[in-house]
Amino acid sequence: MEGEVVKKLAPKLGISVPNAIKKALELMRMCDARCTNLSSLGVQGSCKAVLCLELAASCQDQPVNKDIAVRLSGVSKKVYSNALQTLGRLLDVQPKASVKDLCVQFGCVGAADLAKDILHRYQDELQTKVSDADISQPMFPAAAVYASAKQLKMKVDKTKLTSIAVTKKTVFDKLCVEMTKHGEKIAEATKTPGSKSKRTKTFIEELEESFDNDKDGSSTKVARLCDSDDEEEDYEEWKRRILENAAIALGEKD
Repeated sequence: MEGEVVKKLAPKLGISVPNAIKKALELMRMCDARCTNLSSLGVQGSCKAVLCLELAASCQDQPVNKDIAVRLSGVSKKVYSNALQTLGRLLDVQPKASVKDLCVQFGCVGAADLAKDILHRYQDELQTKVSDADISQPMFPAAAVYASAKQLKMKVDKTKLTSIAVTKKTVFDKLCVEMTKHGEKIAEATKTPGSKSKRTKTFIEELEESFDNDKDGSSTKVARLCDSDDEEEDYEEWKRRILENAAIALGEKD
């Protein structure tokens, strides 16, 4: 009966890999043997099958739409996330989440390289405190992606990242703060000492600069540019007219 439920729900979650479905059925059997009190987690009905399917899909590196999973489970997002985390520990299966996959999923591919650097820097620091530090849990790459996107001013859905992190919101928030600090340190380290970003000149500013250069140049060139009806206009007046016309033209373009 439960096997049929798994096979029925799999396509709705976008799971088509046979090995993932087979793994989900295996997890269902393990769940029945090891987890006799799932009701205390709020797991009921089809929720167990959905949880096992997501855990199985993660083992096959197959993404699952979290919103659809929660809807099919019949429980709240908070209950689902807590149950997924607990069940994963009980069955010795933790959802995988790589920086690259998360960046693709959240539409911030440009943040991937910085996120990897942030994660490596965090891991190096953590290993100085804990020799056997393990950052394989999804909350670490999720926090690194958030910190990287924030540093690069890219918008990502933090609520969805939190659900993928499979941890408490307070824990994830603190981790994001730590990752953000590493991102800031990386940005500072990559800056050239004493360098300041130059503001891009506007067309009008460039035009004014060219006029100043011309004014410093030969008087013959200025006379040739300013000549009109055989009478030489005042250079400053001519310059003012040209700049006004250029500003009007730019205004019409906008």
